[in-house]
Amino acid sequence: MKTGAILYVAGESALDETVDAGSIAKELGIAADRVEMVSATRGYEDVIDAWWMLLTRGMKRVVCFMVSSMDGKHFKLVSQPLRLCG
Repeated sequence: MKTGAILYVAGESALDETVDAGSIAKELGIAADRVEMVSATRGYEDVIDAWWMLLTRGMKRVVCFMVSSMDGKHFKLVSQPLRLCG
């Protein structure tokens, strides 16, 4: 079963240009076949859009993580994973 992950970046700090969803997930130890990012400055604007993209790409299990960053380069998990279904 393919797993997708959504990283919801809390806050409005600007993300570093070199940062992408895959590198954040790797840094945090999140294993997924495909990773999408939701943030105020980059990526999708809301979780529903990212969720839909993962579903249309064949992901059967989608998990959402809330992460935060103070400098736009380093991230930490701030919540337990939330499995999305529907």
